[in-house]
Amino acid sequence: MGVKKLRSIFMRYALCLALTVFIVITVNVGAYLFCVSIGAIYPLTSISAAIEREKDTLQTARQIEESDIPHLCEYALFTKDGRYKGGSIGWEYSATVWNTCMENGRTRGGAYLYSVIERDEEILILRYRMTAQFENAALRRRFPSADWLLIVTILLEILLSLVVISFIFGKYLGKKIDKLLTVVHKIEQQDLNFEIQKSRLFEVDQALDALDHMRLALRQSLTRQWYDDKMRQDQLSALAHDLKTPLTIIRGNAELLFDTSLSTEQRECAEYIENSSLQMQDYVQTLIEATKSWNSYKLCMKKVNMDSLLLELKSQIDGLCAVNNISLHWDCGHYPAYITADHDLLIRMLINVLSNAVEHTPQGGEVTFEIEEHSNELSFLITDSGKGFSDEALKHATEQFFMEDDSRTSKSHYGIGLYVAASIAKKHNGKIILENSAVVGGAKVTIQISLKNPVSI
Repeated sequence: MGVKKLRSIFMRYALCLALTVFIVITVNVGAYLFCVSIGAIYPLTSISAAIEREKDTLQTARQIEESDIPHLCEYALFTKDGRYKGGSIGWEYSATVWNTCMENGRTRGGAYLYSVIERDEEILILRYRMTAQFENAALRRRFPSADWLLIVTILLEILLSLVVISFIFGKYLGKKIDKLLTVVHKIEQQDLNFEIQKSRLFEVDQALDALDHMRLALRQSLTRQWYDDKMRQDQLSALAHDLKTPLTIIRGNAELLFDTSLSTEQRECAEYIENSSLQMQDYVQTLIEATKSWNSYKLCMKKVNMDSLLLELKSQIDGLCAVNNISLHWDCGHYPAYITADHDLLIRMLINVLSNAVEHTPQGGEVTFEIEEHSNELSFLITDSGKGFSDEALKHATEQFFMEDDSRTSKSHYGIGLYVAASIAKKHNGKIILENSAVVGGAKVTIQISLKNPVSI
């Protein structure tokens, strides 16, 4: 089979529809005429012809009997002055029949035709329906007009044919378009290793060709990106591991210096070396963690004593604030005695955010730490009195290796802290909200974690 165009499909649809209409009309009209030929249906012309044939007999008959009346006709017998004498038309309708035919001189009224036959002392009025009728009395009662039954039947059959043909063509086109939707869905899921199957419909195949070009370009781009990311992670991981050895040596030698006789100035310098090496080791460890896949990290969710966790956290942050001449406002209001969390990750997350806050707070400034409990959620609010987040940082600060603008950039900031904190919060079914404090104007970080985390088995 060759490739078709939508235009030819719709032309075929129109042709099938027209052919179906023709067949429906032909079959129904043929059946109608066959019924007429065998006497099952009396057309209007047959009734009129029967009246003309019997007219002379009805005029000269001494007495009108119902058997003398032509088939499918009703009659009413009147005197010359319009007095009703009898007939198959009831007395209650006699006045209407007389007025229609004799007073108004009409031969048609409503759904009926009338024929007036004058006799010697009487007037005979025949009434018959202005349509073809069935010979069978039961059918005649159900369907008074055979013509209208024919028309309604044709219309219903045409409507049914339209629905059936539309369904068939719609299903045919749906199968073609499904190929297009399948390709779009696979590209959306970044499943790019597949061959596109043609639909043999010209317009759809054009769209599939365009999607195939996009698929190949996207696969090439993502492959390059994945390769670059892998190389970067490998390089960072290797560099971080290489740095651990010299840092360990520096720290070890700094500790050995404390065993010797040192002047006050020398001891102070040794302490600086030891503290800086510890800080660098923390950065190296963070860098190693950043190169790992957070999805593969197995959480150790256990019940954590909040008093113990906060005491450990405060002891570390107090020293950091003291070194930088920053005051710490510790406002831990109501909080649960125990929560289910990964203790080590929770500490790391809070220290990361608090360290960032201290780092970006000028000397003499203040860092605020607050806790709030809302329903099934625990929030940690950390606010500094620095210059706050830039507009760009509010959007991207939790992305890996994002570097803020000059307002919050320092030599010790490598764009990892908030990324790690956001990743840990997500693993606790929570999130991080970045904003600027309306009170002090500094950065405000809200960490929300769920209180319904399950305990690890």
